[in-house]
Amino acid sequence: MMSKLLRVLPLLLMISMAFGGGMVENTNQSAEQIRMMARGASTDLDAVFFNPAGLTKLDNGMHLYLSSQTITQTRTITSDVASLNNDTFEGTTFAPVFPNFYFAYKMDKLVVAAGFVPIGGGGSAEFADGLPLFEAPASALVPMMAAAGVTGYNLDVEFNGSSTYLGGQASVSYAINDMISLSAGVRYFSASNSYVGHLKDIKVETAAGDMIPGDVMRGIAAQYTAGATSATGAAASLQPFVDGGAGDVSFANLLLAGQIDQATIDAISGGLTASGVPGFDANTWTPNITQGAYTTAAATMTGLAAGYTAQGLGLDVATADIEVDAVQTGSGFAPIVGLNISLMDKLNIGLRYEMLAPLVLTNETEVDGSGLFPDAAETNADMPAMMGVGLSYLVMPSLNIAFDYNMYFNEDANWDGGEDFVENGSELAVGAEFALSESLLLSGGYLMATSGAMDAYQSGLSYSLNSNTFGLGAKYALNDQMAISLGFSNTSYEEGQNTAVDAGLGNETYMKTATVIAFGLQKSF
Repeated sequence: MMSKLLRVLPLLLMISMAFGGGMVENTNQSAEQIRMMARGASTDLDAVFFNPAGLTKLDNGMHLYLSSQTITQTRTITSDVASLNNDTFEGTTFAPVFPNFYFAYKMDKLVVAAGFVPIGGGGSAEFADGLPLFEAPASALVPMMAAAGVTGYNLDVEFNGSSTYLGGQASVSYAINDMISLSAGVRYFSASNSYVGHLKDIKVETAAGDMIPGDVMRGIAAQYTAGATSATGAAASLQPFVDGGAGDVSFANLLLAGQIDQATIDAISGGLTASGVPGFDANTWTPNITQGAYTTAAATMTGLAAGYTAQGLGLDVATADIEVDAVQTGSGFAPIVGLNISLMDKLNIGLRYEMLAPLVLTNETEVDGSGLFPDAAETNADMPAMMGVGLSYLVMPSLNIAFDYNMYFNEDANWDGGEDFVENGSELAVGAEFALSESLLLSGGYLMATSGAMDAYQSGLSYSLNSNTFGLGAKYALNDQMAISLGFSNTSYEEGQNTAVDAGLGNETYMKTATVIAFGLQKSF
């Protein structure tokens, strides 16, 4: 048990900065989304991602869009394992550059478009102090070895994981008439997950200082070996009495006969006590009885010494240094279809469906002390299908409101059994834009996401939480052909728990927070 647990390294965490949805997908794919949250009915250039069929509302010509986001996320895990040095573990995810690039060219009713986005992940996470899962087995050494004088533990553990799913997509949109437009396209994505970390120098605290756990057991074994040697010697020292025919005479009578002195009897009694043999009585015990007791005690202590030596060797294996340097890579395709409906020049409806994309990740392993990343081994990590519906309504010339609903079909994906512990995820968003002038738009929005993750899915290695995101920002038209956008969002996640985590190593509570600052530039030709 100890060996298995201690060799589970902090190297499985799938880093994702998704606000919600299908576990891995990012939905923050433009500065406009950050400042408004609801973009499912967009007819601007970020419709390349959010509403491809809506691109037919662009003016004729070529359109380019570039945005970048700076993302900071804090992950906090709290454990109730009493023997841990700390009950709170914090990790940070930081992506200084999170780019989105879109291109569209419109010719009357036809639009050809392309985009490049980090469809999943996009940053790295560092847990400088490890995770409860990796430290709890080491902390379990304290109560397990308390009788041996162990009062604490220390170790050297680090973990850095990164995940990037880069997506390139292309689509064609066609306006059947002024009301209805259709689109069809495909997204190719390439996934790369990197895991680098170590777990080493596990030691326990004793009165003699920090020690290797195996050495503590070997120290106890040495004491029993010395005791066995002493008991064997004591048994041999009684042989003259046996050879002289006094083997069955009590020590009290031998004392009266002057064949032994009181100091020797006291030494025999003390030796028996030290050997774990109680009940010595000089009136009833004889050299034969005492010799047999010493011999039995020596055999017992020899067996105990062998047992503690074996425990020491077992702890050497269980607490051996582990290092991992591995990368998982894979790629896949997701066909995408869309429909845009415009009504009354005020209401726009966007629909898109992204089909399930089978994804197999293959290990490329440099070092794997854990045995968790065999080189060339494969893992199923499908990108689930999703359906998005967006509504945009022009309440007045200066005010536009928008609503989004997205459904992620997690249950249909193949995650090597992980899909059995999730339900379909969803997102519900509302946003508004207000034209302060002909050049300046102010906007804000709210996004509520449910991940679909059950308690049994959650773990210190990978957890997905429901969240609430608020965004705000502005768009400023520099001229008729160029505009810039600024956005800021803050995401707070609902607390998650797992009361049956990590092989029974205690209860864990999970929290996250995230902030995004975004800048976007759009140019038309």
